[in-house]
Amino acid sequence: MSRAGRAVGRLLGGAVPPALRARLSKRLKARMRALLGIEPWPDLAVRHPLFRSPEYRSLRAAASPFDVDKPGKPVLERGHQASYLVAKWFAEAGMRSAFHAGFANGRYLFYLERLGVEAGGVDLPDADTAWVTIPADILEGATMRRLLRHDFLTLTEADVRPLWGSETVNVLFSEATFETMLPWRPHGASVPGYLELTAGERHDLAERRLPAAVARQEGWAENMIFIEPEPAAGGAGAVFAACARLLPDFAYSVWGFRPPFDRLFRLSPRHPARQTLYTFTRGGRLLDVLRAYAAPL
Repeated sequence: MSRAGRAVGRLLGGAVPPALRARLSKRLKARMRALLGIEPWPDLAVRHPLFRSPEYRSLRAAASPFDVDKPGKPVLERGHQASYLVAKWFAEAGMRSAFHAGFANGRYLFYLERLGVEAGGVDLPDADTAWVTIPADILEGATMRRLLRHDFLTLTEADVRPLWGSETVNVLFSEATFETMLPWRPHGASVPGYLELTAGERHDLAERRLPAAVARQEGWAENMIFIEPEPAAGGAGAVFAACARLLPDFAYSVWGFRPPFDRLFRLSPRHPARQTLYTFTRGGRLLDVLRAYAAPL
């Protein structure tokens, strides 16, 4: 926030009577803060016809258990919009099943199953992350039975086969999952265990162990989509290029989201790094449908 913005904010804060401030909606107050430069993303939402459709409005209302209420601030919308966009993309491309690496609170799984895609996923055990808390009774029983608590870096086809029987999964995907191990931000890492790693250990994790883990899924996953930091952020481009070398039977391509969707897939409200799509495909309509939302880089 600029010095001028802070000064104007203080003046307005003192000039507006408390009774009037109490009557203003959270969203209106957030917009006013954004105009003053006090907060960069008041609600992390974008305005687009996709998110004004009756389908999205209905699903968004049903997804309210995922919302986290904060005093004085609107509920964050970015996660809902991003989850719907990806789920709609997969459904329109004819993906009958999807496996989410890093399912977190299950929001992506919710939108996938509501759009007719069989969903499942894997995420770290409780000892490694505090992010995996799914709202009670929000997901179907079949989806819950396809969830696995396991480190993706040691995941094998034998671990996931029992979740789906003898079938392959149409698409394995991630969104801001592996950014946790990439040094794209100036300080820190969002998974505590990675903070203890040396630079050499972090490099080995991202450029050897992660590509090896991805390659182990090639006999089970028909396609793989990773929505992760842009190529120059934390060396992400080198990581997924290493994956491509281990997956010669997949067509590899890198895509950037079209505006305004590029604003949805940001890693931080204060850091300029955006997310990119790293796609590993074996035919089908995934990339044809993706063109409505992204373009090749």
